[in-house]
Amino acid sequence: MLKIFALGGPVMIPLLFCSIFALAIGIERLWYLLRSRVDTDDLLEDIKLSLGQGKVLEAMQIAKKSRGPVAAVLAAGIAHYDRGREEIKENMDIVGRDEIFKMERRIGALELIVAISPLLGILGTVTGIIQSFNVVAALEGIGQAAELSAGIAEALITTATGLIIAVPTMAVTAFLNSIIDRNIADMNKKSTELLNVLDSRSEF
Repeated sequence: MLKIFALGGPVMIPLLFCSIFALAIGIERLWYLLRSRVDTDDLLEDIKLSLGQGKVLEAMQIAKKSRGPVAAVLAAGIAHYDRGREEIKENMDIVGRDEIFKMERRIGALELIVAISPLLGILGTVTGIIQSFNVVAALEGIGQAAELSAGIAEALITTATGLIIAVPTMAVTAFLNSIIDRNIADMNKKSTELLNVLDSRSEF
């Protein structure tokens, strides 16, 4: 492995950093998003039950004890249960935007790695080809073949490495974005349902 890394030339260093950052960010984001998963249908039903019994504080505690962006948005709505619909919605929207920001944190870095890794691979290809042409132009006799193959190896290794980093990183990024999109859709749905419940608060 070290021999292959050395044959790849200096461009392998930024590619190594890209792979490390992609792995670290991917694991951290997966852990964050999967850890915050909760059955939001059951959560909302428990909140509705408490609100229906007039137990607003209990409903707030249920939301606060739950993890995830949906719970945070519902807690913001319950906290302002005695306000008008528009004010409740505005407070839920503020918390919702903050939760979206938390979910999307560092996703941009993954997308950047997806973009630059193949470019770095191409850069390595160019430098490797340049090295090969320099060897051909120098006509260094016996050592020429070995140095020529080194330039070609650098070109091929960096291209392959860039793609090896970019492809799985793109897949992970797409998976993370799908989780975020589902969470956002669930936040919007549950927010509307809670607003409808709070609209009838005169019943409890």
